[in-house]
Amino acid sequence: MAKVNLTRRQFLRGLAAAGLLGVSGTAAYASLFEIHDYELTETDIFIRELPAAFENFRIVQVSDVHHSALVSLEEVRRVVELAQGARGDMVVLTGDYTTTRRRYIEPCAEALGALSAPAGVWAVLGNHDHHTDGELTRRALVRRGIGVLDNVHTEITRGADALQLAGIDDWSWGYADWARAVGRLDRRRPALLLSHEPEVFDLPEVAGISLVLSGHTHGGQVSLPFIGAPARFLNEFKYLRGRYERAGAQLYVSRGTGVVGLPIRFGARPEIAVLRLRRAAFGEEG
Repeated sequence: MAKVNLTRRQFLRGLAAAGLLGVSGTAAYASLFEIHDYELTETDIFIRELPAAFENFRIVQVSDVHHSALVSLEEVRRVVELAQGARGDMVVLTGDYTTTRRRYIEPCAEALGALSAPAGVWAVLGNHDHHTDGELTRRALVRRGIGVLDNVHTEITRGADALQLAGIDDWSWGYADWARAVGRLDRRRPALLLSHEPEVFDLPEVAGISLVLSGHTHGGQVSLPFIGAPARFLNEFKYLRGRYERAGAQLYVSRGTGVVGLPIRFGARPEIAVLRLRRAAFGEEG
C-alpha cells in the first residue's frame, strides 16, 4: 500500500471541515474536558527471562506533551506531577515535547526536569522535536538531568542484575542509526527500546527486543462512536494505542498527553502509562 502523505494535523482539520467533529456539546466536551482528563493506566508486561531483581519494576511513560499555544506550561506541569505521583522505578519520555516554536523548548524541559526515579529518567526525540530544533531540545533535556538515548544503549542495574535499555532517534526523519543503537544488544537477554515512532515494530532490527515503548499517535486523538479512530486509516497509525505482541516481542503505544492541530481529544483520553514488568512463566510471554 502506498504511503499516505497526510499529516495528523491536516487530517484533523479535514475532519473538522467535514463537520465530523461537530459544533455541539460533544465538541465542547472534547475541547474543554477530555483534553485535560488525564488517565493513569496500569499494564502488566510479561517478559521471558526477566532478571529476578526487576520483577514488579515500574516504568512510567510520558509521551507527546506538545507544549505549545494549544498546551500550556501549566498542563505540562500537571502531567509531571501526575507522573511523579505514580512512583515509578524509572521514567521514560518518548518524544514530541513541543510543537513548532523554539521558545517552548526551555520551559518544557525545565518542567520535565522535575521528574525523578531511582533508575533515572530517559528520553528519545520525536518528529516534532526535530521539526522545531532537535539539537536544542536534546541539550535542554540533558541539562535537566534527563538521559537522551539518541541511538545509544545502556544498562539499568539492580544489585547483580541488569536490564538493557536502548533508544532510537526519530525514524521518520531518517535519524535512526540501528547499528549504533541496538547492534550490540544481547538478544538472548531482555532489552527495552524507546522509539517515538511505533512503526519500527515492523522492522527486522527490532526482532528479539522484549519491549518497544512508543508514542506519536495520540491514540488517534479523536475516536468516534461506531467508527473508531479515523486516523487508523493512515499508514503511520497502524499501531494506534496500547499493547501489541508478535513472535515474543511486545510494543506499547502511549496515547500521550498533548494535542496537535486542534485543541481536542475525544474517545482518546490523554494517558500517563505505568508498565509493570513481570517474569513470564513458560509460554506466557506477552
